[in-house]
Amino acid sequence: MNEASPPDSSPASSRSGAHWPFLDFLRLGAALLVLFGHTRGLVFVSFQDVAQAGLGTKVFYFLTGIHREGVAIFFAVSGFLVGGGVWRSLQKSRFNAKTYFASRFARIYVVLLPALVLTLLLDWIGRSYLIDTRFFGERPLMPIGVTSDWSWGQIACNLAAVQGIFCKPLGPNPPLWSLGYEWVFYLLAPVLFGTCLAKFPKALKLCVIALLFLGVSSLAGGLLRWTPWFIIWLAGALAAQIVRARDMPMAAGLAGLVVIAAGFFISRLQILPPFGTDLMVGLGTALAIANRPLLSWCPLAGPVRIGADFSYSLYLIHVPVTVFLGGLLEWYGWPSMLVRPSVSAYAAFAGLALAALVAAFAFSVFTERRTGFMRDLLLGRRATASVLPKPV
Repeated sequence: MNEASPPDSSPASSRSGAHWPFLDFLRLGAALLVLFGHTRGLVFVSFQDVAQAGLGTKVFYFLTGIHREGVAIFFAVSGFLVGGGVWRSLQKSRFNAKTYFASRFARIYVVLLPALVLTLLLDWIGRSYLIDTRFFGERPLMPIGVTSDWSWGQIACNLAAVQGIFCKPLGPNPPLWSLGYEWVFYLLAPVLFGTCLAKFPKALKLCVIALLFLGVSSLAGGLLRWTPWFIIWLAGALAAQIVRARDMPMAAGLAGLVVIAAGFFISRLQILPPFGTDLMVGLGTALAIANRPLLSWCPLAGPVRIGADFSYSLYLIHVPVTVFLGGLLEWYGWPSMLVRPSVSAYAAFAGLALAALVAAFAFSVFTERRTGFMRDLLLGRRATASVLPKPV
């Protein structure tokens, strides 16, 4: 949620096999929104506590206040990349459950398991040596809601990657909630799409779909809690079919971008419930990525692609890393309270965000690039290259 960055397929390819740079732009942009939003919460007071805020301050608080909407972008992109592929393979009777689940399992767990270990390790070190700082002495650490709470049952739930939707994520890493939704959507997609494409009577199809939704809702704590995210994910899958079947006018893609921007502003005005603006941003993203010309556009395509390639690692570890480094910063003299905007506050914010990016890149080198190897191992294939492939 990602949302941070959910573990979508990468790289993205068009109908002709060309790369779709705009998806990289969305993945990295959404990851940065999530990173900036959580990092601001570690350093700055809320906007309501800033007297006579200037234009620059207002822009900063706006851009760092739309991190939840960044997760909606992630879900739409994930639906496009993963859900779209599932639909096409089922439609062509080429779906291989073993290959699909091995790919999804490898993509998630090669990065998730080390991230959980790192999360608990950094929290243990912080509680052992930085407990006198606000970052580890104040629990929950607001506004992110970081705690040090966890149970063995919770560990099992997080290892199953269904946190957020069926249980709480580990206290030291609350953003992991959206990964649980992603994993459940991965599991639901073949069943739901297979039912829709099967040659069953419509009444039977509707019964199966209704039972599917009711079953998940009973475990997830209500229909409204998870269905807006699933609708966004399904819209992304639909966009993947549209972009291959027809040429949408550029105006439609630009309209999607306008809807995204409107969702950002309305979310800050708080005139709609959060799920309303989530849907606006997510469905606007789906509309935008249903446009093939727009998918080919991306500023600074090379650096953006590099950033998109480690966005999943950034999503998984940015909170434990920034909290730990914030504790070190306070240990070396940083104020033990949230501060108002100033040159030093912006410098601290930039330092924490940059450190999280560097850490995520290094983390991805030792995890995400092993995804292909793990997938082949699960499928019983022999590695044919001396260099481990990047995740696909």
